[in-house]
Amino acid sequence: MPEEPDNLFDRLPEHIFRPLGAHEHARRNWSLLNHLYNDFFAPEADPPEGEGWSQKRVVASIERFLVRWDDEHETNFEQRGAPVNVRAHDALSSFLDSGWLTIDRVGFTQFVIMRPTVQSLFELLKTFAEQGPEFIGGRVQSVRNNLLQVKADPEKNAAVFQVAAKECSALLQMLNTTRMRVREASEYLRTQESANLFLEKFFGDYISSLYIGDYSDLFSRNHPLASRWDIVDLASRITEEPESREQLRRWYRKNLRCRSNEEADAWIESDTSRVLALREVDRLLARLKDAVTRANDQALGYLQYKVRSQGNFDIKTDQVIKAVVRAADSWPNDEPLSLPIGWSQGRLLSEGALKMPTKKPKKRKGAVIQKRQLSPEERVRRLVRQIMNGNREVSETRIIQYIDHHVDPGGVLESSSMEVGSINDLCILAAFTRLGLIAERTQRNTRQGILRPKLFEELSEHIEIELTGERFENEYLEAPVVRIRRRKKGSPNNAY
Repeated sequence: MPEEPDNLFDRLPEHIFRPLGAHEHARRNWSLLNHLYNDFFAPEADPPEGEGWSQKRVVASIERFLVRWDDEHETNFEQRGAPVNVRAHDALSSFLDSGWLTIDRVGFTQFVIMRPTVQSLFELLKTFAEQGPEFIGGRVQSVRNNLLQVKADPEKNAAVFQVAAKECSALLQMLNTTRMRVREASEYLRTQESANLFLEKFFGDYISSLYIGDYSDLFSRNHPLASRWDIVDLASRITEEPESREQLRRWYRKNLRCRSNEEADAWIESDTSRVLALREVDRLLARLKDAVTRANDQALGYLQYKVRSQGNFDIKTDQVIKAVVRAADSWPNDEPLSLPIGWSQGRLLSEGALKMPTKKPKKRKGAVIQKRQLSPEERVRRLVRQIMNGNREVSETRIIQYIDHHVDPGGVLESSSMEVGSINDLCILAAFTRLGLIAERTQRNTRQGILRPKLFEELSEHIEIELTGERFENEYLEAPVVRIRRRKKGSPNNAY
């Protein structure tokens, strides 16, 4: 049977994480480790002249890094605290004490080296830090190809079976980890108050770093993950056929130092269970899809709120009015003031240039309650708000009018080809994306016997909406592609 894993610090120095846990210099120490690794210990680095690198050469490399770090981060003399050579020796001593670097003695000469176990740890951390979007299709295809090699020649490719089992475990762990990372990113995005910072984090950190690279094709029939049952069948046939199982048993006994066939069979069953765990991938995919859909719904809802929200409109209007008045007051009297505002040029926003409201004669019958008259400035504000709210209104009537103008009865239109000629067209385009996500959620709930009220009852009598699984991008937004199919008059109402 496989033994229990050893303690991590049975293989690594106990204080190895101390330089990376320093509050003030954690980022600098990690960058310095990358610098030293690339200079001396990376596979592409120049080989040492002897058994390792001299302390003098390592200290000189650290000094070059510290000078560049101070210039890039504008560290003043008080923050540096000591000359660069003293700081370089302190940094080297810190790495030696923690175990990242080690002194190796050959005769009377001392060399600086990085032990293989420590180097392996650094490469794992470096891979984790630089990890980008994952592509599941490549991993699944690799597992399938490996198992096909084992099936074709079990004697020569028995070692590949264990590699395929590890890849399956890594794949399932990655799916589960990505779901949790999506949830964490969604919670972090909800704390962003400004729209520009939200967009930067959503498209910079969430989409490009956390998202699965081939997520749009993940649930299609052409994705390599659709062949997971072939992989399960291959693993079962390899381990159940007597000839191939005997070849696996021989390899496990020879390379894993198994004392008996029973111990080798235990290792084989353990690796086989890793491959057969692909049968549970549907459950992980459903949980991942729910997390991604929820995060996308929250992001789209936040963006739609920011587009339609008035925000600090009154403050911005006051600032524009004051800026125009200041420009007019500072302009020479003998020259006309021209402002590129699209109207007649001049000081139109002053009260003297506007017509005063007509006052109705007062009726002297008992106590008279006079209705408050709006000032010209207040009337202009109200008119601008009405125009703004009208342009941003997304109702069933507006959506049906847009469909009547752009789609013939029985025709099909995709959101990627929709024309955006006004602010209202842009709001309707964003609404179609949201309706597509709602339609997909509604279909899933219906299959599970969950019935919920529809958002737009009348709209389902005119159109059908569905997601295509693709994405589009125009000069205003990036969103999933939605296919809108207009019903023919008199067709049954069976979807939305």
